[in-house]
Amino acid sequence: MSSGPPVQKEYRRDDSCRIEAMWDVGEAPPRPGEPVEVAAGVHLLLAPNANHWTYEGTNTWIVVGDGRAVVIDPGPTDPGHLDRIDEVVRGAGARVETVLLSHHHGDHSQAASAVAERWQAAIRPRVQQGVIPDGTRLDLGRRTEIRTLSTPGHTSDGVSFSLGDRRVMLTGDTVLARFNPYISHPDGTVADILGSMARIADLVDDDWILLPGHGPAVREPTTYLHARIADRQRRIDQIAGLLADGVAREQITDHVYAKVDDQRRPAARASVEAILHYLDTRAVRMREKGSTV
Repeated sequence: MSSGPPVQKEYRRDDSCRIEAMWDVGEAPPRPGEPVEVAAGVHLLLAPNANHWTYEGTNTWIVVGDGRAVVIDPGPTDPGHLDRIDEVVRGAGARVETVLLSHHHGDHSQAASAVAERWQAAIRPRVQQGVIPDGTRLDLGRRTEIRTLSTPGHTSDGVSFSLGDRRVMLTGDTVLARFNPYISHPDGTVADILGSMARIADLVDDDWILLPGHGPAVREPTTYLHARIADRQRRIDQIAGLLADGVAREQITDHVYAKVDDQRRPAARASVEAILHYLDTRAVRMREKGSTV
């Protein structure tokens, strides 16, 4: 893996690289342990860790080139899941060279060491040891190149992975198909997630497909991302309005997420805290700007 220039737009078309099958919004998910090849050399393996945080489970991605494979977000240390990863790789006549992590959360990273040990592979990055440099490139041969894109916000170490020839980007938990992911405050920030979403929207067009860390694919991603950015801005404005109306900060979550169940309440609270921090920071900057006029 070598460092290179930032990810650039690539729209080369090739029928051999088109999306063959994918889990779309409104469809039933694949069964855990049953791999789906969603594009040439790009395999989805749904992990058996469904719960209120992971929804249907973690999407583990296996990208295969010329005898070399990368596993992205290997998920939980479930023996059956690890065996299925091995079967997909061996079935493609490849071996795992690198394990890539979109971010450090355990539902994505827990099995990284186990997969790496099975294949004597490298892990990029080691959990809680920095991030992969932006624009890093990994050439797997057979016109298969993965480029990294720094996309913090959900967490500070968020990374997405672009396969330009296939017009596919794997986004971890930065972009999900059915809703905006929560912000893991104080590690993640509103400013970062807005910047990351805008950056992805600028680097792709609506012919691309985003493959997230949970849930179905995002089609027409530029249109979708602009709508989701607007959703986030409306939430920011809503919370700013509640504060202006005198609602106490500790009551904001109950006002905004009144219907959220207790299991997901911590995520809702973290996102509200992230927005409050964003508004506080913006207010300080506005005051500082005013004092210099």
